[in-house]
Amino acid sequence: MLRMNVRSKRFSLCVILLLLGAIYFFSRRSSILDSNSKDVVSLRLLLVAAIKAAELGGYEVVSVHDQTSFNIESKGKTKEGENDPVTAADYRSHCAMYNSLKDAFPGVTVISEEASKDCDKVVVPDLKSSFNNLKEYDIGDDFENIEDITIWIDPLDATKEFTENLLQFVTTMVCIAVKGKPIIGVIYKPFEAKKDRNLYWTWIDHGASQNLYNLPKHENKLPILIVSRSHAGQVNNASKTAFGRNVQIVSAAGAGYKFLEVAVGNATAYVHMTAIKKWDICSGTAIISALGGRTTSLFDGHLINFDSTDTKVLTSGLLTTMTDHNWYLEKFSNIQLRSFISSR
Repeated sequence: MLRMNVRSKRFSLCVILLLLGAIYFFSRRSSILDSNSKDVVSLRLLLVAAIKAAELGGYEVVSVHDQTSFNIESKGKTKEGENDPVTAADYRSHCAMYNSLKDAFPGVTVISEEASKDCDKVVVPDLKSSFNNLKEYDIGDDFENIEDITIWIDPLDATKEFTENLLQFVTTMVCIAVKGKPIIGVIYKPFEAKKDRNLYWTWIDHGASQNLYNLPKHENKLPILIVSRSHAGQVNNASKTAFGRNVQIVSAAGAGYKFLEVAVGNATAYVHMTAIKKWDICSGTAIISALGGRTTSLFDGHLINFDSTDTKVLTSGLLTTMTDHNWYLEKFSNIQLRSFISSR
């Protein structure tokens, strides 16, 4: 009789503990899923949403590319005199990325390179459905005030190359900045066939995509500078003055592409000497920082502010490295960059 009572009590205790656990789980899950309607947001949900939004934008980019033809408009000329094109792919990707993020997190500030155009023609899936698969991102969580968060999106990085069918440079990007500091970076390559090489993401102090683990060590070696195709000659001249004639310079398109080349060790530094928009560099800055590297302005070595109230254009050059950042800064500062560039 006594044994039965003990067993009964143990069984009752187990049932109570299971019920309490279930109540905690569902209340916790509910509070996380509903957090964006309050004053705080789950960064883990923002990570999942950012990944999904970048993929959605990529799908729209591929869809437009697969059409027989598409119109190419111009937003004007860049300061370097290059045409700044925009296509239906830019707009459709913007609509998918911007609207899906705003629907999921209505109180969060989202800044995009493009403006909304014909968004009524773009079907935007509900990002909240992707929140059901959080086990894949079981890397802890942080909560931040909505007012401290800025989401930067680039719906189509390397539009010019997209129109030229140089698709290896094309990316879509989402960046989560908290109080001006990039915390989460997502770069998606929509035309990359290999699944382990088309999506890259990091969340500082929490985790990264598998393709960013076990990277080769960034040991000291001869400088390999990756620069923009649009001003490769300018950087070439400055770099040879700074490092000598044997410096290796690789020209490429798309800021997202160039950041990743530094991250995986194919280049030792990404150098940009002219104005660049912050939606081009926020995701890459977050990824480099999470991996232990550093991104600053080139002319003064200052960290870059990604708060929504700050200017959207960086005019003081860009330098990103995985190692020896101060050495690169010193090399370029010795040639008085501003006067060097203005003379060209």
